[in-house]
Amino acid sequence: MIRIATVFSGIGAIEHALQRMQIKNEIVFACDNGDVAILTKKIGMNIDEIGNELRELSVIINNIQFNDEVEDLYKNQLDGMLAEALNEYETVLHKIDSLPKQNSKLVEKILKKVISMKDVKASRVKEYKKFLAEIGQGSMQQTKLRELQVILEVSNDYKRDNSLEDLGKDIEFESGDDIDWRSISELVYSAYEKLEALDGKKIIRKVQDLSQRASQLHEKINYMDIQKKLESMGDDWEARKKYVDSLYEGMEKRNKVKVSYMANYNIKEEQFHWNVAFLNGKQYAGKVDLFVGGSPCQSFSLVGKQRGLEDTRGTLFYEYARLIDEIKPKVFIYENVKAVTSHDGGKTWKKMQQVFAELGYKITWSILNAKNYGIPQNRERLFVVGFREDLKLVKDFSFPEPIPLKKKMKDFLMDNAPGGYFLPKKGVEFVTKEKNLSKRFTQIDGDVQLCQKKNQQFNWHGDFIFQSEEEAKEKEIPDLEKYFLSEKVVKYVMATGTKNFYSKPKTDLDVARPLLTTMHKMHRAGVDNYVTTDGRLRKLTPRECLRLMGFSDEFKIEVSDTAMYQQAGNSIVVDVLIHIMNKVIESYPSLIEEE
Repeated sequence: MIRIATVFSGIGAIEHALQRMQIKNEIVFACDNGDVAILTKKIGMNIDEIGNELRELSVIINNIQFNDEVEDLYKNQLDGMLAEALNEYETVLHKIDSLPKQNSKLVEKILKKVISMKDVKASRVKEYKKFLAEIGQGSMQQTKLRELQVILEVSNDYKRDNSLEDLGKDIEFESGDDIDWRSISELVYSAYEKLEALDGKKIIRKVQDLSQRASQLHEKINYMDIQKKLESMGDDWEARKKYVDSLYEGMEKRNKVKVSYMANYNIKEEQFHWNVAFLNGKQYAGKVDLFVGGSPCQSFSLVGKQRGLEDTRGTLFYEYARLIDEIKPKVFIYENVKAVTSHDGGKTWKKMQQVFAELGYKITWSILNAKNYGIPQNRERLFVVGFREDLKLVKDFSFPEPIPLKKKMKDFLMDNAPGGYFLPKKGVEFVTKEKNLSKRFTQIDGDVQLCQKKNQQFNWHGDFIFQSEEEAKEKEIPDLEKYFLSEKVVKYVMATGTKNFYSKPKTDLDVARPLLTTMHKMHRAGVDNYVTTDGRLRKLTPRECLRLMGFSDEFKIEVSDTAMYQQAGNSIVVDVLIHIMNKVIESYPSLIEEE
């Protein structure tokens, strides 16, 4: 019986791997907030709001006192960051105070003229009405700042279709929003000149920076405040969990990751934790054999101070490493994106290795690609395996050797996908437009699956495969569309000299190519191979996405397609973990032996 614990648990890749390996296991705890963020606060580009937030944070941090020297050190660091932000705020406020007051009438005149124009796009009219309503709201400083922001917004709308050199001239202008720039050219020119003369763009950039810093400080300082409350509860683990759960009260249904996890694994409510930062591992000391997780790639603000683990404080890597230190599992497996090894000039990875070693573990690391372990997906990940130094290994651990890829991407597809996953004619026209082929990276089916970066997801807007003509006779597309797909898409797939693709002597590829792009603020993955010209585009189903991550069809889908796509894309590939676990057991067979 192997006792396992996971953080950033997702849909349970290691749990599913052990199920497939038929290894008896007990889940000690799992932890994942499902992207439900309780302390994230977006501070707007509003100088009044920024000032209020910074002052409130000063009160909070001044009331926090730690007995622990290390905690105090981190508090002092945040205190310093807050002091810097307050000083910058005062400097910007003084700069805004010195601005003249004559901009309001000019800005209002421009906005009213655009609003009164015929045929201007409704979305633009709505936006300009909002600008007009906001002028005069708040303090005098906020009014002056908003005037600068509106001038910049309007001039950017102008520059979208025209040259700044022509501003102020009595000529015909272009406008995708159907704005008659000619009638307000001189007004906009005058406003833009004032923006430049007042160094308005620089002021706006500084306020933007302050809003971001205030948002970050809000999260970090409030986390510290909660940590102090938890510290006051001592070792009353039940009270601690009850308090943390209360912070998420009313948000339970939003944690779709928890829904999937609880539906598929034998775990009680009290064993599932919301937030890794609020989880104290001391309650599980000596109770965990295998600890698995990962963390986003973050810089360490204290790198160079040479305090080991404490240098990483404030990052999710710190929380993962802290839990190793508190729990003392026999073995841990850590996963991250390949890029972490080169992040920040290699400093981040160097510090992480130092931390793992100082925790008392013998570590081995490697970059593994899913395509080398039975899954037709070009997904490279960093894996770190650590054995507690007191363990007696039968043999030194080494990562599994690559195996030939016998299955193709099409082997993972469903024989009869539901009709709702096929794209209608309008959808086909959209995804096959030449501009969308280059910008949105439409995916085409065949043998392989594209990889994705950490926190990417299968995006149903963008993951398409070809269904063969025979399998979709009832959904035939017009000959013209077939021609378009066959001629245009094959050129796209086989394009040379591009960032994402290289030429191959055939169109049916056996190995996927990475796709690094963003769509609708979501990273995405899918298939990208051309198999047949006389087919029908359809989306990958959630079940197919799960199969491509190594999850068997026994895995229960209890959430929406959108949530399942995201959860599948965020998971560790199960087959890679199976191969790693086989090597772990070779080195330390006692891990799975009965007590």
